[in-house]
Amino acid sequence: MLILPQSYNLLLEVFYWGLQWELITKAEAVKWADDIIITTEDIPDYFFIELSMSKSITEAKVLIKDKISISNAPIIGNVLLGLIYHKLNSNNIGLQKACEVMDRIALNDTMAGDKMGVLYQFSDELQEAFRPEHYDYLRIEILQFLSIYKDFALDNYDMWPSINDQIETLIFNIAQQRIDQNETFKQAQNHINFVRQFTIKMALYILILGAEIVILSKVDLTYKLSKDLYAISLIILAIAMCYPVVWVIYRALSKLFRL
Repeated sequence: MLILPQSYNLLLEVFYWGLQWELITKAEAVKWADDIIITTEDIPDYFFIELSMSKSITEAKVLIKDKISISNAPIIGNVLLGLIYHKLNSNNIGLQKACEVMDRIALNDTMAGDKMGVLYQFSDELQEAFRPEHYDYLRIEILQFLSIYKDFALDNYDMWPSINDQIETLIFNIAQQRIDQNETFKQAQNHINFVRQFTIKMALYILILGAEIVILSKVDLTYKLSKDLYAISLIILAIAMCYPVVWVIYRALSKLFRL
């Protein structure tokens, strides 16, 4: 199979970080090199032979690092997230290891992009988990998040750029949908608040109007109920008359002391 320079470099960088963080085994890197040697009609590049014959992870990392330039491109982080999904889903790595690698991805500059906070959050949740059901829930939550990247695999590296474009488009659409939903919720909440405020104002206006009617009607004050109703009406009217003055004073003090 023809190896495109771009996919070739991307794969080697994924191998490098995967070996560095123990997400990818040396056997996987060696198998890839062996496949290249077998399928190459001419004499393969000596790099593949050296990688195939490497005796340790350290030796394999040194060989790969000498062959590439580290880019820290966001697509590298996305591919690694896809590999975490497959290995965690098949129980080839534990939850602790998955969170450790996601932490490394988040720390490695632009590798995780704007998803950095989410990756840190999973590590925080793992530290706070103390019951088996908490770990089970967190595992499901992490797999749901990582499922976006499940199309990435080591054997389809020539398709990584197109897969990455599709994922970035999907993430953008999801983010835009959330923004639209938040805006719709905000508008609905503003409408509810307006109705509540309008209802309260109308109730207060009716209460003040009733108090004015009681005062102006000159009720018979010989009865206790009439006296109490008249006194309450005076209090309500006094509060209504003082409110504008109190509001002006409050606004002035707020600006003065920047409350």
